[in-house]
Amino acid sequence: MVEQGIHFGLKIPYTYDIGYYKRFSTRIGMHLDLQFITIPFSNVPLSYMKMWGAEPDLVAILNEPYSIGAGIDLGGHYYFGSDNRRYYIGISIQWMNLLKRDLDDAVINTAFDVDLDGPKFPEGPITKADSEKPLTLNTNYLQLGLFVGKKWQLRNPRLEVRAELEMSMNIWSNHNLQSDYRFITPVANQCNDELKAMMRKYAWFPTLNIFLIYKLDYKN
Repeated sequence: MVEQGIHFGLKIPYTYDIGYYKRFSTRIGMHLDLQFITIPFSNVPLSYMKMWGAEPDLVAILNEPYSIGAGIDLGGHYYFGSDNRRYYIGISIQWMNLLKRDLDDAVINTAFDVDLDGPKFPEGPITKADSEKPLTLNTNYLQLGLFVGKKWQLRNPRLEVRAELEMSMNIWSNHNLQSDYRFITPVANQCNDELKAMMRKYAWFPTLNIFLIYKLDYKN
């Protein structure tokens, strides 16, 4: 069996996905998707981390950047069972970039017990009055996902529905805190280190994945 098609659907309650699917044989397949975090899933990853025990003041730093994000999901599938290999397991690597957004100083001040308007963070190279990005955060992260699924062939031979249970865990992240009018390197380094540690420990995201595959061409 060889087939390929458009792979799109939802990872509930996490992302919207659309991309490419290919099955190379009766046993092996893959997908490559674009994935997006937006309404109504925007705050779900943060809620998961708080539920597992993450510090609320640290989670709050990601609250604005998590309002929208985009990335790539690359996964491999192994099919098994009788009746046209309806069952499968898989593994995926998911890279996400969270939109760079302005943050309130108070969020950083509270999380790290600092005063960004204090003498430890001198102004330069421009003045506060000329600032366009007083405080921004850019976050990138990688999740490793494991999933198990089942597929159903619809009456239209080109359409197939899939349901999966998936759990992903964080394997890498980077958080770049910047200000265009003051030097904040010490607290930026602390922010990166503590957010990385938080995500490694608490960024476990369980999802129910529902996908529709439209087969572009196939042959048995």
